[in-house]
Amino acid sequence: MATILRNSDQNKIKVLYFPKEKLIRKITFNKKYYRYLNNEINGLQWYSKLIKEENNILDFDQNKNFYFLDIKIFNSKKNVFYRSIIENENLIKSAINHYIKIWPTKKRVYYHGDLTVDNILFNRKKIKFIDWELSGKNEIWGYDLVYLLISSIFFPYDINKNLTNNEKKVFKKLWFQLKTYNISKELLKDPIKYFTNIYKKDKWKQTFLDHPNKIYPKIIDKKFKEILKNLII
Repeated sequence: MATILRNSDQNKIKVLYFPKEKLIRKITFNKKYYRYLNNEINGLQWYSKLIKEENNILDFDQNKNFYFLDIKIFNSKKNVFYRSIIENENLIKSAINHYIKIWPTKKRVYYHGDLTVDNILFNRKKIKFIDWELSGKNEIWGYDLVYLLISSIFFPYDINKNLTNNEKKVFKKLWFQLKTYNISKELLKDPIKYFTNIYKKDKWKQTFLDHPNKIYPKIIDKKFKEILKNLII
């Protein structure tokens, strides 16, 4: 029996989980959203080559009525995006190390586009990035890491409207780690400004129309911006 993971409305992409078969099925009946499943296929194919594993796409079909995509997954702990960065610290460290280990060392690279902790499968032996619907080409190296780390304090903040001193301490430690890598100074100096600028591109404009609440930097408030500014100095 399948579990519904995403079913916001009939026009978007529904996500079903089949535990016995260990697969995720994404399906849409609206052609406007076909491009996101194409992004998923392209992203997974690119990523599979990086990690040197068999492509996890089990089946897909696109026609005038619907588009579905079946993706193989593995048993892992469920990661929740709004949990404290303290709880997710080891996961985030592993994700950073995974990226550093496998991503091409070019100035501009393929990007995930929405890398948050709930888009990471993780257990003691394995880590994988999932949900490549917003992926694409030609973004600066490290973009996904900065996006991930900021998301790890924004979502808890968005619920509690506050961050504890210990949460800030963990974030600063991980941010300092990012600063030791070859990440653009422009991105590290003012990440929200960088995000805002790239979101002006046509691709992102359409994405916001299709998924108005999916990309968190668009809903960051002034208070969080000030908190972040003080943490990354």
